Amino acid sequence: MDLTKLRYFYTTAKLENVSHAAKVLLISQPALSKAIANLEAELELDLFHRKGKHIALNENGVYLYRRAERIFAEIDNLNRDLLQRKNEGSGTLSIVSTLPYTVTDIFDSFLEKYPKIKFTQVPLSKNNLQHFVEFGKYDVCITTEEVQHPNVEWSPLFNEQVYLSVPLAFDESRLDTIDLTKIESLPFIGLTNNYSFRQFTDNFCQSINFKPSYQFEVEESTAILQFVKNGRGVSFSPQSAIHLFPNEIKHLEITNGKFERTIGLLNHKNSYPTKITECFLQHCLEFYQDPQFT
Repeated sequence: MDLTKLRYFYTTAKLENVSHAAKVLLISQPALSKAIANLEAELELDLFHRKGKHIALNENGVYLYRRAERIFAEIDNLNRDLLQRKNEGSGTLSIVSTLPYTVTDIFDSFLEKYPKIKFTQVPLSKNNLQHFVEFGKYDVCITTEEVQHPNVEWSPLFNEQVYLSVPLAFDESRLDTIDLTKIESLPFIGLTNNYSFRQFTDNFCQSINFKPSYQFEVEESTAILQFVKNGRGVSFSPQSAIHLFPNEIKHLEITNGKFERTIGLLNHKNSYPTKITECFLQHCLEFYQDPQFT
């Protein structure tokens, strides 16, 4: 089996359409059909269910597609790694994360050392996480949840306390600590309940028999403290966010128990990290060991 035939199969399987795949691959449709037929003959396996113009992977095709996806992901990574070796101190980093305040601080400090680096941050969706775990598509994943999979290793970085953020116009801003069970009447602002941070805070509140009354539920975490600053309500805020609006918001320590989450790095065991990825991983470990952070 050669890579050209495998690429033809992979592209066709991904698009599930021979004519579309032929256009992408810049070959004729008959030539593509013949190449796939030759591959099936070589393997002595049918790879597709065929019904007229429609095709779909059969069990053999699904298996080969998954293996091909790993192979081409590795080739893409190799090409990128070789390019970066020619340009020491530069390159690209792709990070999977939904922690805007945390990754902003890490990125900013890393750019001081490596100003030529180009960052891409993608959301920690189910699909992106699967691509990271299965194929090492991205360089690093920063998350609050440990993923159990033989391909990845999770390394805790630090424990992050959660605070109650209140506007200065609220009477509670005169306090330094707060008992959540005493503030049931306050309006809350937070993420929708499909986000892990919201689920985390909901679980803690449930454990102390407290139910926040959410007046605003948003999809963008950076908007939450804007609403708090404007006096629209209170919110739960991670430690990495409490430096924002220091003269307009008071962040209160919650006294109802240990209210903190663990931030960690998810590293792919089977990928070959670039030099700049290795530098970034080391930077993350050192960043949170710095006494100035704690």
